[in-house]
Amino acid sequence: MEFAVISSLALLMFMGTHDIVFMVNTKRDVDRASVVIARAMSTCQNSSCMSDMIDAYIKRRANTFVRYPSATIDMFMLQKNGGSVKVCSGTRTALTDADVLASAGNIMRDGDIGAAVIISSTYNSVLPGFVKTYISPSGVSYRGYAIDVMTNANAVC
Repeated sequence: MEFAVISSLALLMFMGTHDIVFMVNTKRDVDRASVVIARAMSTCQNSSCMSDMIDAYIKRRANTFVRYPSATIDMFMLQKNGGSVKVCSGTRTALTDADVLASAGNIMRDGDIGAAVIISSTYNSVLPGFVKTYISPSGVSYRGYAIDVMTNANAVC
């Protein structure tokens, strides 16, 4: 009887530790991938290169984010003109994320072209259902974003 109680609690603690480690890894991977992709986009020499990179990357998305099949990736080429940031091209026609727009506005100068990458992923727990109701039955969502400025400023998009 004692073994059943102790082993059940030990198994539950092991599964909880497993969940915490994998949640941290998911968050780290989302943050790291957004930074790496934005950095790669900003190494382009002109705006047409960045647009081509966005198109090519989205087509090959399955090859780059295999561990997280439910992850969504949004990529944007941005330009700052007259103090406001506009989307030149990307996976969507509008960027409505206030955090990303504010960050882009803070790091870009007028005329700069930059890259913004937003990645969202959900981690689904391995804990039993009765425990997940206390945490989050639908999983834990992570969102990471990165903005990088192209090396040549004052380009036209």
